[in-house]
Amino acid sequence: MKAQIYVNRHITAANKKASKLRGVLVDERAISINTYLGSVYAKRVEFTSGCVLIQDASKARCSGATIWIEAAFESLVIDGVAADRAMFDKGER
Repeated sequence: MKAQIYVNRHITAANKKASKLRGVLVDERAISINTYLGSVYAKRVEFTSGCVLIQDASKARCSGATIWIEAAFESLVIDGVAADRAMFDKGER
């Protein structure tokens, strides 16, 4: 089955605004999975290839991101170039 997965920015913005106004964490589902059968909202989507799309405002990344993908991989190609450890040195950007 083919699915289209969207991160609904308007929901993440509303979550952030409501959290500030209420003083408690608001984390409504912002990931939409659409198929020919209809749409479903979720906070976690696991793919058969081993990667996971996660929404968790309580574990926000240092950049402020509340939705991210985690994946284990043997090789990675970034912008057409095979990645190696040197690409991820913290000193170079």
